[in-house]
Amino acid sequence: MDTSTNEPAVCVLHEPIVGAVGLPADRPFVSIKGDPSLRETVPLRPRHPSRLDQIAGTVLETCAALLRDTGVFAIYVGFNSSEVRTESIFNPFAYEVHDAEDLVKPGYTARHFVSVPYEEKMRTIAWVRAMIQTGPLRAYLPAHWQKLMDGERNAWQPLALERIDEIVQGFDVLRGIEGYYLRNAAISLSEGIVRASYNCDGTYIVRADYFAEFVRINTP
Repeated sequence: MDTSTNEPAVCVLHEPIVGAVGLPADRPFVSIKGDPSLRETVPLRPRHPSRLDQIAGTVLETCAALLRDTGVFAIYVGFNSSEVRTESIFNPFAYEVHDAEDLVKPGYTARHFVSVPYEEKMRTIAWVRAMIQTGPLRAYLPAHWQKLMDGERNAWQPLALERIDEIVQGFDVLRGIEGYYLRNAAISLSEGIVRASYNCDGTYIVRADYFAEFVRINTP
């Protein structure tokens, strides 16, 4: 899309850290610096295993299954707080918060999450986005927003199913690093991005299809 002569469109694309159309193809990740006092005192703060750390493998496998096999399209994992936050296509304007220890109890996910084939879920995301952007609310969108959203919607490709396990395994790797380690992480299938925040208060926002490579480059 040529936005060279369209200043509002250029601003929408480049002013936010992550805009409404996500990360551009030539920018696989961005970093956000956190509180310097937290970064500088990392060596002074001993690490204490959390409740989630004791069952991290099972929790992360469960999170991957929710993204693969249920209506969940976005998930947040708080390793320190043992919080797992989910968003579902069945109620896309709300989120649920689950305790990690409860999440892996027998029968818990069957009670709280609805099974949906992955392809059907991704088609639903595309359908809902199109319904909103091309329906009555379109009249409120300025011309440059219409053009940007049309372009993003037409170019959008669902994240490949096999990437989900790669991403979740990457969380486990980043959590296991000594010194600067993962504090919380999130995946959004609708945006195709992964967010990873560290104990130094720094954050990386990474294209989901690039995350496995990001982990490989940034681990010993």
